[in-house]
Amino acid sequence: MIGSRRILRRGDSAEAIPVRWLQSGIAPPEIAPFEPRPRVAVTQKPGGPNPAKVTLREAEAFQRGRTEGIAAGRDQASAELQPVFERLGRSMVELSSMAARIRRGAEQDLVKLSFAIARRVLHRELTIDAESISGLIKVALEKLQSREVSRVRTHPDYEAVLRTLLDRFGSSQIPVSPDPSLLRGDVLFETPHGTLDASIEAQLREIERGFADRISR
Repeated sequence: MIGSRRILRRGDSAEAIPVRWLQSGIAPPEIAPFEPRPRVAVTQKPGGPNPAKVTLREAEAFQRGRTEGIAAGRDQASAELQPVFERLGRSMVELSSMAARIRRGAEQDLVKLSFAIARRVLHRELTIDAESISGLIKVALEKLQSREVSRVRTHPDYEAVLRTLLDRFGSSQIPVSPDPSLLRGDVLFETPHGTLDASIEAQLREIERGFADRISR
């Protein structure tokens, strides 16, 4: 510590540090002023890379790589999804075709159901009123016009009714033959050129075929 005192024993003189005391009347030595060392400028070596240009090239390379990567990923995704889209398209076509078949099947079933109901209603009407076949007889005679009719076959229960209707339409000369093998409402006009089926069942079948043809188109 400054100002401390310690008595040196014999043999401790090596630890003593000599002090140079300034003498009275002598000026202290001059201390050279501090001069900072000059800064060495770092200059670019001739032919070396320009840092600004290097940075620009790196940015361009990064952007180019990013664009190419996005394009490659898009192409790969498109290639992988193409089969999926094709299968989806085929499925849509199959579903559309299936829907059309189901619709046609449903329409055909509806037509069959409608005609089944119509048959029951008409046969019940014939049971109640045998003269319900008068419209069929009139239409048949109009189709035959002046052709020669050999005979008319019908169910025995309709023989009397048929004779009455033929007389009403001016065709009483046509002979009527009862046929137990026929159903109620069956009326068959026989001519030298063939047979005209004027029964209710024949008319229903013809109408039903017309509906079926329109549905199948």
